[in-house]
Amino acid sequence: MKNAWWLGAACLGLAVLLLAPLAKAEENEVKEEEIALDKVPEAVLKAAKEAVKGIVLSRAEKETKGNTTVYEFDGKAGEKFYEVKVSAEGKVLSVKEEKQNDNEKEEKGEKGKKKSGEKEK
Repeated sequence: MKNAWWLGAACLGLAVLLLAPLAKAEENEVKEEEIALDKVPEAVLKAAKEAVKGIVLSRAEKETKGNTTVYEFDGKAGEKFYEVKVSAEGKVLSVKEEKQNDNEKEEKGEKGKKKSGEKEK
């Protein structure tokens, strides 16, 4: 009977060791989803609009990794295109000027090409 208890405990320990990396992998997985601009939290949308003077936002994407959510916006101000990233709390994380927006790239068949200011991985 004593050996059966140890065998059970050993199996349980082995299962925990084997499954722990899988749980960690899910935690690091980035979920991206397109989101309508009217569904973006007000504080986040306001921060994105104030990040670039005169910007007209064209699309939003919600990126979630673990417990962290970041909103990514594409927009145009004057003749320039921008990508703005904002935290769920409404803090502007980055503003990048781009040569053209993603919608135009799709129309021209250039989706997947490196954006201006981005490094290849």
